[in-house]
Amino acid sequence: MFNVGDRVLAMWPVEMEWWYPGTVVAIDGDFFDICYDDGQRARLAEVQLRQLSIGVGNKVYCQWKGGDQYYPGKVTRATKEAVHVQYDDGDAEDSIVGMIRVHQDDL
Repeated sequence: MFNVGDRVLAMWPVEMEWWYPGTVVAIDGDFFDICYDDGQRARLAEVQLRQLSIGVGNKVYCQWKGGDQYYPGKVTRATKEAVHVQYDDGDAEDSIVGMIRVHQDDL
């Protein structure tokens, strides 16, 4: 069960194969109001949420230098909201959890 204030990976209802970091901001019966790190909001069922746990070795898609495009890579360091991503193309960067998304196959 999730509580208000919990950090989560939440399914994005428009692209249900992608999960994004966010925070539970309200609970209404069986539904959870999520504020995604980019400011978008959604009301989701519990099955559409996971505990936010991004760690070393996790496959993620990260926004290179905070841009619009997501690129695949793996987390090589993680400390709370900070991550270091080694991209599949050989590039690497320090980033934040708010810049990543996770494909449902990688959960």
